[in-house]
Amino acid sequence: MSGDRLGLTVAMLLMVGLLYLLMLRGWRSRKRRQGDLPAPPAPPVVRAEALGPAVPGLFVGTTFSDDWLDRVAVHDLAHRAAGWLVLTTDGVHVEREGLVDLYLPYDAIEGASLGEALAGKVVGKEGLLLLEWRLGSRRLTSAFRADDHAQHRTLAEAVAARLPTRLEA
Repeated sequence: MSGDRLGLTVAMLLMVGLLYLLMLRGWRSRKRRQGDLPAPPAPPVVRAEALGPAVPGLFVGTTFSDDWLDRVAVHDLAHRAAGWLVLTTDGVHVEREGLVDLYLPYDAIEGASLGEALAGKVVGKEGLLLLEWRLGSRRLTSAFRADDHAQHRTLAEAVAARLPTRLEA
């Protein structure tokens, strides 16, 4: 009986290891497919004037706008990280712990709204600040969840007020 249990344990461990390797292979394949996506703009060396205090929270990640589950695997845009969102006169800065800061100039942002889900993170109504922006020719959506969820609407309105007006063709 003990030999059977040992055999089942080893088989289970091998199966878990194989599943992990398949997931890793899939993630690397996704990164290869997205390799043509340019890097996000680098934050300016001298940051512009802040419009308010840094808002602590969680950077949820970035997906392609046409599919809220399709994570952007390149340039550390998929990884969740604690951080702070700072609105400045030149754009939105997301300072992420352990990752390179994300800088979205206002002319790259196409919209700011409230949502409840992105890339497998589902929260309550208006639980996420969603920023739609362009990177190269692709339209992306990044999400931030403030520790104080009541700030989401104020942040979305502040970002929307600073967006350049675009003429519709």
